[in-house]
Amino acid sequence: MLKTMKAKYFGKCKLSGALIKPGDYILYDTSNKTAQLQPDSDTITFIGDNGPSTFYRNKRGRCIDAPCCGCCTI
Repeated sequence: MLKTMKAKYFGKCKLSGALIKPGDYILYDTSNKTAQLQPDSDTITFIGDNGPSTFYRNKRGRCIDAPCCGCCTI
């Protein structure tokens, strides 16, 4: 069974081998205890004063943290 959650620890994506960082949204497989990064189609990258940041979008296309920085309104 796959569960969507925020990663609490560093890890490695079982599909791509990419680094999973704490705070990344992952799909966690409870049957074999592996994780994979959530597909990129649910992300938006915004370049602000502190450099690029990636945010995760909900079903309406808004950031999960919205309204925060205003990147969803651009």
